[in-house]
Amino acid sequence: MTGLAIRSLLARRGRTVLSVVGIALGIAVLYASLATDAGIAASIDRTVRDLVGRADLRVESFGPTGLSADSLAAVEGAPGVVVAAPALQRRTYLLPPTDSLTATQPPVTVLGIDPGRETRVRDLVISAGVALTDADAAATGDPARALITQSLAAADGTTVGSTITLLGGDGAPVDVRVVGIIAGDGPIVGSGGRTIVLPLPAMQRIFHDPTVNRIDIVTGEGATPAEASVAIGLALTRQSYVLSSPADVAASLRSSTADFRSTTALIAAVALFVGAFLIFNTLSMTVSERVRELGLLRAAGATRGQLVRFVAVQALVLGAAGSLVGLLAGLLSAELMAIDLRTIASIPFERVDPSLGSILVVVAIGIGVTVAAAIEPARRASSVSPVEALRDRMNPLTARRARLRWLVGVFVVVGAAGLVAWPRDAGSGGLGRSALVYAVLFASVLVAPRALTLLARIAGLPFRAFLRVEERLARAAIARDRSRTALTVGSLAVGLAMVVAVGVVAHQSRLAASAWLSEVIPGDELVTSIRPLALDESVIADLGAIDGVARVSPLGLFEVARNGVRIDAAAVSGADLLADGRLTFLDGDRAAALKGLDGGGVAILPRSVAARIGLTVGSTLTLAVGDGKVVDLRVAGIVRRSLPGKIGEAVLIGWSDATTVFGVQGADVLAVRYAPGRAADARPVLEAAARQAALQPNPIETVAGAVDSALGQVFGLFDALAVVAVVVAALGIVNTLTVSVLERVRELGVLRAAGMTRGQVRRTVVVEAGILGIVGSSLGIVTGLIAGAILILLAGSGEVILDVPWLSLGVALLLGIGVSMAASWYPARLASRLAIVAAVQHE
Repeated sequence: MTGLAIRSLLARRGRTVLSVVGIALGIAVLYASLATDAGIAASIDRTVRDLVGRADLRVESFGPTGLSADSLAAVEGAPGVVVAAPALQRRTYLLPPTDSLTATQPPVTVLGIDPGRETRVRDLVISAGVALTDADAAATGDPARALITQSLAAADGTTVGSTITLLGGDGAPVDVRVVGIIAGDGPIVGSGGRTIVLPLPAMQRIFHDPTVNRIDIVTGEGATPAEASVAIGLALTRQSYVLSSPADVAASLRSSTADFRSTTALIAAVALFVGAFLIFNTLSMTVSERVRELGLLRAAGATRGQLVRFVAVQALVLGAAGSLVGLLAGLLSAELMAIDLRTIASIPFERVDPSLGSILVVVAIGIGVTVAAAIEPARRASSVSPVEALRDRMNPLTARRARLRWLVGVFVVVGAAGLVAWPRDAGSGGLGRSALVYAVLFASVLVAPRALTLLARIAGLPFRAFLRVEERLARAAIARDRSRTALTVGSLAVGLAMVVAVGVVAHQSRLAASAWLSEVIPGDELVTSIRPLALDESVIADLGAIDGVARVSPLGLFEVARNGVRIDAAAVSGADLLADGRLTFLDGDRAAALKGLDGGGVAILPRSVAARIGLTVGSTLTLAVGDGKVVDLRVAGIVRRSLPGKIGEAVLIGWSDATTVFGVQGADVLAVRYAPGRAADARPVLEAAARQAALQPNPIETVAGAVDSALGQVFGLFDALAVVAVVVAALGIVNTLTVSVLERVRELGVLRAAGMTRGQVRRTVVVEAGILGIVGSSLGIVTGLIAGAILILLAGSGEVILDVPWLSLGVALLLGIGVSMAASWYPARLASRLAIVAAVQHE
């Protein structure tokens, strides 16, 4: 039976190749998803090593002020602390050489370290020159000795021994001498490799800051990190700080990538599910076509087990071949995804080589899904009796029930495979969303057989006006085996649903970004600063005095704490927001709330924060301000959106409270509003003045374009993966139409004998494909809209903005109809080339 099974596959090479390609594409997406997940996990581990090195704990300053020398001494003296390595980090600009015509370059990050202690926490690999030493830390002369990263050296053409000039804390230029170059991008994630490392005393002197941002701690001497944490907490009773471990840092990074990883896993499961349709159709057709042969084998003494082996061997051959080809395609797909992720990831993406375990998992899943798809055809083959073999085809009702049983079974098998391959650290929330979306996709497949007749009649209307005869024959062919056709339509609908769902989420993200810019930012341009700008600094007044500038609004981002939980906050001018018409109030008096900000004692909450902490207008927001003290702010309003912070939307607080109560030193961003009709004249003057003051101007249009570009890259990757499922579904359409033609050979011969032309026969098959494409697209669009809404709502992205993503729907419709009609080329050609006499005589 093994030889017979293989010869049967070889006898139908086209169908066999389509099946192998279908499962290979599903496996390729699965492997690429697993490889990408492994790369992200490796990148997180490397990032954590870069951030904390060998430290067991990290103490970070909380709020605008750093950790004092007394706090550092208290940490050093805490029981169990072996090493306490302090660091101070700031952003600034490098001044170009006096003979250079280069415009202001991107900012650099400057890190001050204690050389002796730092080497006990992490290794700074020096590619050229020498490392910093304790002698450098003790030196008081100028210029200070510094290290720069290899990336910065290459970008600016700097070598060991060069002198570079940076802007100090008061904006004055300071020279430092490069004594060594650190390999790669250096120890700071998110700096783009533009990092300078100085001895801590020189750093504090240059930036006029005696504090430190963080202290990395190595524990020991009989105390565990947990015990050291308690001791540190007792030592820092009068200092606001955040204590974290490497595990906390890793968990935060994993949380930031969870949605991406869960979405790629969901699309991989969908591609496998659609591939299973193709395998099932292939094996079912083999059984249906060989009913007479199988029955005769039973009459000749073949056992039921041998007939099961006949189908099982075919499934194993298809699964193994598809998995091997899919692995090769997956390697290429994973590399392409890695290239894309390196440009958009929030952490440096690290490509990892495939492990034997991941390869075995992928192959096992590919063969497992194929075998699951073969169970029902194998059962039907074993139940064939010699009497049934006299029929041309199997009982249609039995086949429909069999397909429904198979559908449920494969849905469970693919779901179980998804659980096996699911990223263990991607979070249960992503798993729940994906499971619900997967169930919605499965429900659309179950609906397909019941809606097929009605939808096919409606879908045939565009063809009926011009190809009436072909349309009627096409619908009759569709109704010939509704269950098989419905499965084909269902697989197409599932693939298109993912395309639509991704489009819905992308559209929602773009609308939310656009709404944030239009509803919250009180200006046409954002001017960012590398240091806090005090409200009385002359540069703010100078920018506001430029002809054509109507208003300059300072914005300061900081953090506050409520019940030990960090919350983003923003210092704003209520009068500016009121005059500019910013913020959409959902509750509270707009004028009174914004005026109250400037008066002090009140706060305005975004809806997301208000809902999370359970406060309403009139409630009291109690925030910690250090030294065991708290401040009570009255909630004066709830707004739909607020300024974005590090972890969420910011609570709005007036500048009077921000500076006097929370210690905010100044504005991080200036929002510039131009007078009506004056932007073209005033913008060049303002941008030149801003750059002269070491500020970075960013027109709102540029910000919006950057956000849109970043979203386009992420969702473009998801679209590419989802289209793979559509391509697999198109292969299923080729399969279905080919069998439909073969089953109607005699019928087509009679029609040809009655005067039907080759063109009419060809058009009949194309119209059938077009109807299938329209039906599949319709189901896919409806299902995709539902799936997209689920992804948005359960991801905590807020309300669904009622705006239809017409572009995504149009693309899905054109894609569905296009791939379906393209898939009809071979079956249509096959039908049109049938010889009349041979077709009439066909058995």
